[in-house]
Amino acid sequence: MKGKKIFISKKRALVSAIASLLVVFYAFNFVPRNINIIATRSLSRQILDYVLNFIIFFIVFYLVLTLIAYLIKKIFPKFK
Repeated sequence: MKGKKIFISKKRALVSAIASLLVVFYAFNFVPRNINIIATRSLSRQILDYVLNFIIFFIVFYLVLTLIAYLIKKIFPKFK
């Protein structure tokens, strides 16, 4: 049962959430093309865009970190 816990990790979720927030914040506030697109939308649509992009990036980062953890576990079985 111990090996099944590799896919659920609070630490990995926290790292993914922070990375997602940073990427979404940067993409929507510092990329000129995205600033122009977001500026033309209503407030509710802007919030929806932020939330959806956060969720997408969170899932991608979490899956990538999980894949890296899985590969490390397979390559170095005694490594914790």
